[in-house]
Amino acid sequence: MVIRTMKAAKAKRSSKPTPMKAVVKNAGKSKRSVMKLKRLGRGALSSALAAMVKGTGGRKDLKFEQAPKAATNTMHQVPLKERAGYPLKFPKGSVDPKNWRTGSRCGSERGNKPVIVDFSRAAWLPDDWGQGVKATSPIQRADIKPGSGGTFTVYMSPDGKTFYHKPAAEKYAGYKFTEEGGRNGQIRKAQLQGVQAMQVVRAQIKELEFTRGQNVGVDPDEVLFKLLTPKEKKCLPSKNTFHFCIVSARRATSLSGIQDIFMVQTQFTEAGVTPTWYVDEASVKDYRRLGLHAVVGGKLTAARNKALKDAAKMGKACVQASDDISAWEYRHGKQAKERTDDAMNKAHDAAKRYILSPVAAARFILAKMRGADGDKKPQLGGLYPLGSSSRTFAGPEFVKHNFIIGDFFVVDKSKVLFDEEMTLKEDYDFTCAHIKAHGSVLRCQRMTLAVKHYSNVGGAVDERDKKGVKERMNIAILNRKWPGCFRANPKRQNEVIMKWKGSTDQDEDDNDDDQDAENRGSRKKTSMKKTSRVKQTIMKSFVKNSSGSRIPPDISPKATLALTDTTPSLPKHRVRCKRLAGRTVEQALGTPIQGKPYGMADLRYDLKKGNLKLKKR
Repeated sequence: MVIRTMKAAKAKRSSKPTPMKAVVKNAGKSKRSVMKLKRLGRGALSSALAAMVKGTGGRKDLKFEQAPKAATNTMHQVPLKERAGYPLKFPKGSVDPKNWRTGSRCGSERGNKPVIVDFSRAAWLPDDWGQGVKATSPIQRADIKPGSGGTFTVYMSPDGKTFYHKPAAEKYAGYKFTEEGGRNGQIRKAQLQGVQAMQVVRAQIKELEFTRGQNVGVDPDEVLFKLLTPKEKKCLPSKNTFHFCIVSARRATSLSGIQDIFMVQTQFTEAGVTPTWYVDEASVKDYRRLGLHAVVGGKLTAARNKALKDAAKMGKACVQASDDISAWEYRHGKQAKERTDDAMNKAHDAAKRYILSPVAAARFILAKMRGADGDKKPQLGGLYPLGSSSRTFAGPEFVKHNFIIGDFFVVDKSKVLFDEEMTLKEDYDFTCAHIKAHGSVLRCQRMTLAVKHYSNVGGAVDERDKKGVKERMNIAILNRKWPGCFRANPKRQNEVIMKWKGSTDQDEDDNDDDQDAENRGSRKKTSMKKTSRVKQTIMKSFVKNSSGSRIPPDISPKATLALTDTTPSLPKHRVRCKRLAGRTVEQALGTPIQGKPYGMADLRYDLKKGNLKLKKR
């Protein structure tokens, strides 16, 4: 699972603080740079399990990296029944997965080893079979690199027999294993991994120590609501005040989509509400098969408008969320004493972190909106549009004339609708329309999301094109409707920066983009020229052969390729090495091998693996 920062922002600051810091010395002065904390992917728990099995397998020859703490902690907390490798059905006489062990026919050294239920599952594995991971014994083979291996994925039959490969398992079962037969297991895998991904992100936010058997939950709502003023507390709505909506499309049939769907759905149901999914007509049955309350919404802006109209009919505030949010976070702390990176990062690190439910986030935002000063209250509220709020710690906690991102927002009693002419950047237009109609919006600068939908299929992603034509068309609509409110983002192509006319509010990150562009403009041109000259110098030292392949200076074009004592592990590599043996480097490069020209990357691979060696003439 790869999590993006919203609007593809490249913040100078990592989304979460990290204990790992590097000191870089430059001309006698020390500069501290913060290493970026990488969001863990969907295979994080499987990797953590493999590391644990290696660590407890008793092999002293293994060399491996420990898994990140957040993944290891979460891995221990997930019960066996909530892992994808756990069987879905248990025929009479089935062995309990907690008692899985390998066979003992290989002797005590190699057999009778524990098999631990895996977090993954083969696409073809039948419902009554399971998947596990076991430790391996050292293999005494010349072509096996010392310290490698350590674990092996195995398939467990209902009666507890261990199989290492699909054909042997099929022979024992007496029938072919197909992906259609394994679909139930794959859907369950996606559901479980969605919830587990949410747990991993929460553990990262909190940087928690492992407590066995205890999941990482959200902070109590009351803790967040203590930050409200007495006036705002009187305006605090109940969860029944809202119509919770999730806008989605074409994601209920892919396993990655199902994982994201349940990651979001779980966070709402944990908070005691059932959201309504507004989806395209062609997908509504697929969403309903997953047990979701889904209705036809149409395309993106049409679905958003239907959700707004449905909420108005119910007399409720409308909350709209994206279909791939893994966490809501709030930071509360003292403001930075000065507007410098170090000061803002320090204030951000020192701030109290809260993990919120989407319901608590919506209640907090609406209480702020209804408790605002003046007779004319903001009718649209939202949160900071980047993954980290560190750059907001030099300014106010709440602003009134800034962009409200469509990933998560609250609309109270406004009659403003989305412009259905727009297929992208509709949330910019929606923000401007609300400021014009109601005088302001409300954005919580310290509230952020972890989301990833720039890489997802469906919704706005399907509207984008590689050349950016649709982006520019929608930007043109924004400039036509709201002249003077938007300017091109100097750092991100086909993106814009919004600044409402006459507003004193400034978006800290956008302002930083402009300042950086001004400060670095002349230096960037000089740097590019120097880089270009260096690149040209390097490329001149390369030699071209007759096929046009570039040969670097560390490899002689006239050197002859020869076989070694190492036998390549893959048949296709064995074939190509035999074919190329005896040729010079310049003759070998560009030679068609199985329909593909042999390139420099292939040559370096064969030399590194010892499949071939160079003999100088």
